[in-house]
Amino acid sequence: MCNTLYSYFEIRIAYSERLLMEIRTLRYFLAVAREQNLTRAANVLHVTQPTLSRQIAQLERELGCTLLERTNRSVALTEEGLHLRQRAEEIVVLVDRTKDEFAEDDAALSGTIRIGAGETRAMHTVTDVLAQMRRDYPQVRCELSSGNADAVEERLAHGLLDFGVFIEPVKLDACDWVRLPEPDQVGVIVSTHTAWAQLSRVTPEILARMPLLISSRSSQRMYDLGKWSGGAVDYGKLDIVGSYDLFGNASLLVETGVACALGIDHLLQLEGRNLRFVPLAPAMQVSSVLAWRRLRIQTKASREFLRRLRVQVET
Repeated sequence: MCNTLYSYFEIRIAYSERLLMEIRTLRYFLAVAREQNLTRAANVLHVTQPTLSRQIAQLERELGCTLLERTNRSVALTEEGLHLRQRAEEIVVLVDRTKDEFAEDDAALSGTIRIGAGETRAMHTVTDVLAQMRRDYPQVRCELSSGNADAVEERLAHGLLDFGVFIEPVKLDACDWVRLPEPDQVGVIVSTHTAWAQLSRVTPEILARMPLLISSRSSQRMYDLGKWSGGAVDYGKLDIVGSYDLFGNASLLVETGVACALGIDHLLQLEGRNLRFVPLAPAMQVSSVLAWRRLRIQTKASREFLRRLRVQVET
């Protein structure tokens, strides 16, 4: 009996150690994927470059495929590597969330709060609450990821995020949500080197003549231009130059004067750049919501963040 028990626990211990090693290897792989360089990744991980190379090579042997295309200066993910990165992120986040749930202590709240969002003024409220949490609970960390609504929604659905911030209207059937204050004003961002910069407002008639970059969500659900214009604007007849997910790179094209960007006033800091925001007339505003998966277990840190956010929104 005792020998059987000893054998059982030896197997369990060996399995646990093996599992920890595999999770560590996935963390190594993700660091390489982020840094795109083995030496930089090794420095981040505080291991030697040969050790890291051996771990990645062993992972490739176990999976039976090549994960990285190596050059003298950098590495790039193969198609299999891209697939593993997605799965590895899900596994590592799940492991970390589980550890947070079982290691929580009311006297010393800890863990990581993961939030994904696009570009919206409503993030001010979110970051204010995160700052409060950090001051009161120094062991609590946050991970903020940027992306368009589709990317944030996918990461939220796969458990890679605790919360997602979305500009309305948005359909999140499996989520609960709270509306955030500070709505964004909709308008057009133009180059100061164009005649459009002389406008004080953009009417439906003017919008119909402008060469536009449109948010990838705009045509589907973000801006109801037909309702806003009383039917005067036909989306199918607009001069659409292209679309964008996040505005950073699109702003470079706007600066050239080739196009104007339909968006919100908080897309980026316009001061010091050759850009100007011109509001729509009649005025249009959009609100944002913070959403979370309804049936997913939340960590104590996430629950405390949500409690504080509700208090701030209600006041």
